[in-house]
This record gives sequence, C-alpha cells and structure tokens, in this order.
Amino acid sequence: MLNLIDLEKKINSELTTKIKKTEIKHGQLYINIESEDLIDVTLFIKSNENTKFRQLIDVTAVDHPENNQRFKIVYLFLSHQFNQRIILSYLISENEVISSLTPIFPAANWMEREVFDMYGVKFKDHPDLRRILT
Repeated sequence: MLNLIDLEKKINSELTTKIKKTEIKHGQLYINIESEDLIDVTLFIKSNENTKFRQLIDVTAVDHPENNQRFKIVYLFLSHQFNQRIILSYLISENEVISSLTPIFPAANWMEREVFDMYGVKFKDHPDLRRILT
C-alpha cells in the first residue's frame, strides 16, 4: 500500500506529461490536469495495481464567472482497498464540451447530468444528457 506521498510520486512519475500540479491537503491528494487528459488519467488511477481508485464518489463544478476558464470541474475518487481519496480537477471555458466518464464509471451518469443541469456544462458521449430539474 502506498502512502499519500508515495502515491503522489507514483502518479507524477507515470503520468508526467498529463499532470499539471499535485498537492497533498487535508489527508487527500489533489491533482490538476487539462481536460483532454481526463480519460487517460482516470483509466490509470482506476486500473493501476498501486492505486485502484475504483469508485467515483462525486462530480461537480465550481463557477468563476470572472475568469476566462469559467468552470472548475471536480471529480472525487475513492480507493476502498487503500482507503485513500483523490480530488481530480481541471478548468474549462464556458462553451467547452468535455469527456464523459460514463463509459468508465456508469455512476457518472446522474452526476454529469446534474452538472449539465446546474451549470450548462456539456459532456460528449454521455448516454442521456438531459435536464434533471424540469
């Protein structure tokens, strides 16, 4: 089992070109990426034997209307085996379409729909991207 410092080193060494920044805060590893690297990073943290982040706990967005990259998209992953969490995030502009995690984590379906409904963020390849609150 990797502690958080070793986990941070492992992810940085394996995903060197895909990680913008990592930081350990509040007993969790925070990872900043670019939106186009979401699928590769997610597949790695889910399938690697040293990580096993096999549960997506939440997907949300933070709105910063004053910024060019208005939205921060945030994913919370859990490794039951190692009892660790990762907070993965990236910034996008208002009309940017981002990848859906539903092919990797089916539970992302309603979470992404909520982000779409509340913030207007569109997820490509989502199986049922429609409003929840109508």
